[in-house]
Formats: sequence, C-alpha cells, structure tokens
Amino acid sequence: MPLRDIDDLEKLKKINAALVSRVERSMDQQVNAFSLFQTAISLENRVRTRTEELHATLHRLERSNIELSAAKENAEQANLSKTRFLAAASHDVLQPLNAAHLSVSALAEVQTSEEGKKLVRQVERSLETMEDLLRTLLDISKLDAGVVQPEISDVSLEALFSSLRSDFLPEAEKKGLSLKFRPVNVVVRSDRTLLRRILQNILSNALRYTRSGGVLVGTRHRGDTIRIDVADTGCGIPDDQREAVFEEFHRGISTLADGGLTGGLGLGLAIVRRMAAALGHPVTFSSKVGRGTIFHIDVPIGMAPAEPASTAADMDRPRGYGLFGTRALL
Repeated sequence: MPLRDIDDLEKLKKINAALVSRVERSMDQQVNAFSLFQTAISLENRVRTRTEELHATLHRLERSNIELSAAKENAEQANLSKTRFLAAASHDVLQPLNAAHLSVSALAEVQTSEEGKKLVRQVERSLETMEDLLRTLLDISKLDAGVVQPEISDVSLEALFSSLRSDFLPEAEKKGLSLKFRPVNVVVRSDRTLLRRILQNILSNALRYTRSGGVLVGTRHRGDTIRIDVADTGCGIPDDQREAVFEEFHRGISTLADGGLTGGLGLGLAIVRRMAAALGHPVTFSSKVGRGTIFHIDVPIGMAPAEPASTAADMDRPRGYGLFGTRALL
C-alpha cells in the first residue's frame, strides 16, 4: 500500500476515534441531564407534598387558635360577669351575715352559764372572720370590675397619720411594740379613703409579722412625689416570695417559736396592689430576712397649702371625727 494511503488511513482512524469519543461524551451528558431531570421532578414532588402538609398544619393551628381565643374570651367574659355580679350584689351577700350578727347578739343576752357565753363568743369570732373575708373578697371584686373610681383630691398626710396612729397604737402596745409616725407638714394628691386603706393594710401586716422592735412611718421628698415609707423590724420577706406576697391568700411564715402561720386572711397586699394600681401610686419594698421590711408608696405632691404639723399632744388626743353632739336614730 502506498505511503500516502497509509497516512490517510491513520487520519481517518483518528477522526473516527474523536467522533466516537464526542458521541460517547454527548450520550453521557444526555444520561446525566436525564438523571438530573428525574431528580428535579422527584424533588419538586417532595416539595409539593411537604408544602401541602405545611398548609394543612397551619390551617389546623389557625383553627385551633380561633377556638382557643374564643374559649379565652368566654372565660374572661364569665369571670368579668362573676366579678360584676359580686360587686353589684355585695349588700345582698352581706345581709345574711348582718342578720346572723343580730341573732348572736340576742343569743348572748340570754346566756347565763359560762359555757353558753363561751360558745357565743366563739360563734361571734367565726362570724367576724367570715365577714372580714367576704368584705375583702367583695372589695377585690369591685376593684377588678372597675366599680371603684378614685376621687382624687388634696390629702393631708399629717391628719391621715394621726388617724392611723389612733387606730393601731392599742394593737402595737398590746404586743409590746413601738409605733412611731414622723410628723410631716405636706399635702398629696390621692383618694383619701383608698390611700388610707393601703397604709392600713401595710401597717396591719407590719405589726402582725413583727415580734420585737416596732414600726416606723415616715416620708421623703423625691422630686414631684412624696415617698411614704413603712418600716418594720419583723421577720422579713425572702427573695423567692417578692411577687407571691401580692397574691391572694398568701400568708408569710412567722418567726414565732411554733413557726406556724400568723393570723390574717392573706389578702391585704393583694388589695394594696389593686388600689395602688387604681390610684397610679407605685408600691415597692425592700426587705432582709430576719431584719425587717420597708414598704414604699410614691404619691404626687398636692397643690393646697399644708396644715400646721400636729404636736405630740394633739396626736395623743382622741379623735371625734365631727360626731360629738350628733344624735343618731336606729
């Protein structure tokens, strides 16, 4: 075979090999493309399935949230209706207790034996405890229902302190505790009745949980507000009970030898928080276990001129509240 023909044959072989290689690569690419296409279709189907499942789950959650919201609204409405009912029916709720008090009083007058008188006193104490509990619960209901509307006016702290001192001094002396009010010639903006109830409940707790020492009530100027401090040397409040003390029916553990619960219903500070919220007076406290507690009530300063500060003799004089010489018909 001529040399030229051999060269042409070799070229044709190389061309053929290149064409075959290109065809094989093209086929491989087509196979890979088809595989990728199948994979894409499979992934799309899986994504579609997961999307449908997600939509179904979201739909169930939305329906469940609507049902929960409706149940919550019904529960809140029922609770509000109950609260409004208690607030409106407070007189009717207490009337049977008033009748029971009258019956027990009449029963006490006809008792001749010591045993009978003792039983009557026990019934009277039980009725008083029940009445205190009902009145307190009704007060909470009125506050929750928004029935109690504060009547803001200028309140003389000196007159308020003098009234509280007259009320609580016998109890403090009975327990051998000191009760001191720092004279203050200042007027604040508040509801006198609600502010008095706040201080009354805090003072009652302070005396109840104090074994020795006493209670001191004073004030401090803080800008446009007056901070009223009620400090005691009682058992103190642990850090883990700082919020619990404002809950209903929470009573602290006394430091007495028996370690039992002190008296009280555990509702005093619950009412304090509600009344303070209604008045817009922040109530805070600082406490150390075994050393005592200081409650702080921040009250805006009043605009009226303050009354002259009372002397110690004035504070010791019994208060008549303007009833001397008044005739009452029962």
